Amino acid sequence: MKKVIYFSLLLTFMVGCNTKNNSSEALQFEQREFVQSSDNCIDEECTTIKLSLPVITNEDHEIAAKINQHLVATIDSIVAVDDVTASSTTLEELSKNYIANYKEFVAKFPDETLPWKAEVEGDITFYNADLLSIALEYYTFAGGAYGFKSEVALNFNPKTGDLYKVEDLISNWEELQKLMALQLKDKMDIWTKNNQLKYPESIFFYEDSIGFIYNAVDEDARYNGPTKIDFPKARVLPFLKINVEPATAEK
Repeated sequence: MKKVIYFSLLLTFMVGCNTKNNSSEALQFEQREFVQSSDNCIDEECTTIKLSLPVITNEDHEIAAKINQHLVATIDSIVAVDDVTASSTTLEELSKNYIANYKEFVAKFPDETLPWKAEVEGDITFYNADLLSIALEYYTFAGGAYGFKSEVALNFNPKTGDLYKVEDLISNWEELQKLMALQLKDKMDIWTKNNQLKYPESIFFYEDSIGFIYNAVDEDARYNGPTKIDFPKARVLPFLKINVEPATAEK
């Protein structure tokens, strides 16, 4: 993952919040780690979950709570084995639930004792008054022939705490496709039947570049790994709806 770290331990910046009680309060981010391992290990191999993520530490801040909850929900869906296991409300609870779900699974299927693994690392890669972008790189394994490794970007409106959809960020998809097509012409599983490129699953915003990612699956339902392409920011700017001029962090 291309990292742009705007803080060592703590980053504070103004985001122009519109809530009544904390409209002038700066969001405070802290990089936190969450690690849990099972006690029923096999040959010293234990089921383990490791998270390293930028968490907003402001208490009683509506937008902060909203962004944090989006982050928890996304991580939950990444590490969940099925829809039932994705039900956590905090990252601490999520880490404990992951281990508990493994133990419950082994209790139901005693012959399936292969340890699970989940690793998620997140970084703030871009922010200004209109965009807060957090990139997540992750690896999960819960049995089978291989694990799953990819990246995802969470692009927030820092004024509301809402997540942007990919289509909310692009103003001219027809022309942007032409820019991306040359690098994706051989990736037939991410093109539609009428020869149109599908929307990327995530857009990654960095200080000087913008990236697009696809998690392609072939006709035999086999995962081929992520396809990510990056462009200098200036080449993509004409096709975007959002302001991506960088802002300076408040100290």
